Amino acid sequence: MIDRVHFSDPITRSQKKRGFSQKELAEILHITPRAYQYYEEGKREPPYDRLVHLARELDVSIDHLLGLTDQ
Repeated sequence: MIDRVHFSDPITRSQKKRGFSQKELAEILHITPRAYQYYEEGKREPPYDRLVHLARELDVSIDHLLGLTDQ
């Protein structure tokens, strides 16, 4: 059985490292700031296309956002 992936830690760390605010990333992803906040809180998971967009904007791999790698 595969553990459920939690996006909150890698997304939050990457967002802060790149210097984006939650509001800025929400605008880039064309979602509300609250919807983005749900990702960081682990209450929701982004759909695949948004995950790809987020990885590109944060300049990290999808594996990193999924918590599979530290890079």
